[in-house]
Amino acid sequence: MFSATKPLPLTVPTAPGESATSFASRLARRNGVPRLITFCSDVGIDYFGLVNGAPIEVQRLAVLGGVDPVMLQAATPSLIEPGWFQLGKERIKFTGFVRTTLRICPLCLEEAPTKTGVIHQGIWQLASIRSCMQHGCHLVAVPKPKNANDCFDHIPMVEHFRPDRITLVEPEQLSLERYLLDRIQNGPTDTWLDHSPFHVAAQACEMLGLLLTKGPKARRSGLTNAQWAAAGTAGLGVLRGGPNGLRRKLRAIRDAHPIEDKLHRWHYGVFFEWLRYRDDDKDFDIFRNIVRDFIFKNFPIAAGAIVFGQPCPEQRLHSLTTAEKLYGVPHIRLGRKLAQLGYAKLEPSGRFYTLRRYIPVDVLNNISTELNTLVGAKEASKSIGIKYVLFERLADQGLIKRYFEDGQAKSFYQMKDAAEFIGHLRQLARRPEPDTEAVEIGVAARLRGVMIAPLTKFILERQVPLITTGSEPNSFREFRVCLKDLHGLKDRRREEIVASSEAATVLKVNRQTIYRLRDEGYLQVATERKGAWVRRGHYSTRKSLEEFKAAHVSLEELAEVSGRSLAAERAHRSSHGVVPLKLGNGCSEILKREDVD
Repeated sequence: MFSATKPLPLTVPTAPGESATSFASRLARRNGVPRLITFCSDVGIDYFGLVNGAPIEVQRLAVLGGVDPVMLQAATPSLIEPGWFQLGKERIKFTGFVRTTLRICPLCLEEAPTKTGVIHQGIWQLASIRSCMQHGCHLVAVPKPKNANDCFDHIPMVEHFRPDRITLVEPEQLSLERYLLDRIQNGPTDTWLDHSPFHVAAQACEMLGLLLTKGPKARRSGLTNAQWAAAGTAGLGVLRGGPNGLRRKLRAIRDAHPIEDKLHRWHYGVFFEWLRYRDDDKDFDIFRNIVRDFIFKNFPIAAGAIVFGQPCPEQRLHSLTTAEKLYGVPHIRLGRKLAQLGYAKLEPSGRFYTLRRYIPVDVLNNISTELNTLVGAKEASKSIGIKYVLFERLADQGLIKRYFEDGQAKSFYQMKDAAEFIGHLRQLARRPEPDTEAVEIGVAARLRGVMIAPLTKFILERQVPLITTGSEPNSFREFRVCLKDLHGLKDRRREEIVASSEAATVLKVNRQTIYRLRDEGYLQVATERKGAWVRRGHYSTRKSLEEFKAAHVSLEELAEVSGRSLAAERAHRSSHGVVPLKLGNGCSEILKREDVD
């Protein structure tokens, strides 16, 4: 049996960063012992104590190998309490390690001068350390031994191992590894991220970075070392900005998705699920609390809904769907108001609204009551005794305030605004005097050849006195005006129009002919009269009809005068070389008077 009080006759040199188990494995092989666990038994070292970095076992090994125990201890993860190791100047939880899978630098393996020259560094047991800083290449996993107890005995494991490929690292993607190594060598600083335990900081950087680099649907399995390195660098860049940096990034991710498309679990995907999965570790609460608080404040989370084990105390935001259900406001009405406030936008189809951002509860509380009291033009017009068409025209003149001024066809009103309009008329009203000749405003408009709404605006702007018999008139028709008081009102003579049916009777042709005459420009389309039915071209001006009749005559009219049949009249005119207007099939025949006279 080997003596434990003096160095062995055959030793190997160590190097900075080499773990005690690595040195022991090489020392065992140098002395002809094929298994480390056998070697430890032979020299009186507790193998499992050595694996866990027990100082007395590391010191005994250092004496046997003739090396400095302090350097060996510093590079070896040492169990200091159940579940926690000390490595360098950092206290690290066991979940931050990968201790059952041996990872090695392929270039260290390739450049080793002898079989016992392959060194395994203690930091390579850390899950987030994935590269060799000396060679700038990613570590590779070595096949596991048949006996799980031999997973720290690296020399037999790498003896016949040859990696498939060597992947060089991108230096700019090593920020997280450099940060973690600095914490091991120098200890944590006073920055916010350093207040988190080592394993929490490392995993938070990687999982947030995975969300940033691969998206919410990323899967942790199957990622390469290079992808993990890129993720860690991205996450560290955010978390170095402290809690506000994390909140800014969470907000940017939320804003990058359409509002109401998906909720927080879809936006933050892999990062959210990782925090939820690690609910057994209270050390992660520093991140869970920030993310949970952000979700409660920035998503429409119902009161009592559970996020990371805690209920939402109160709902602060709403989507359009939840707002409609809770406050009972129709979608279009709510959407138009929110568009005014900048919270929503009308989709190109014009049929529905989508949110630009979620709606705060206080905003909904302020507008919901008002929106639920809105009425359409028909209901509002009844309150002041007029038809809704006139009511809309009064609104066009700015005499009655529309609740929405967004140019959409359907208007909404507040009853108080209709009452306010009547109040303005009341201020001009007086009791009738003897022999006063006054007429309703509508009658005055017809007599003066103007529209009712513009006349009403004229009356209010010029403060024209009104006459009413009631003490508190509530109807528009209760107000009368004296024609002599309408000084300065410009009359507007409207063009006379004639319907297609009447025009067809006058010209003694069918209605299709009238349509064709308008299309060809023989008859002028009426444009200055009320109603969309005029603007659509169903009416012609009487002046153009009279001018056309003076210059043209229909074949039917000629037949009536001559007493001939239509066929005989057509043959008679044709024999004299008279050609009708070319109006197309189905139209009555029309001739020029100068050709038949």
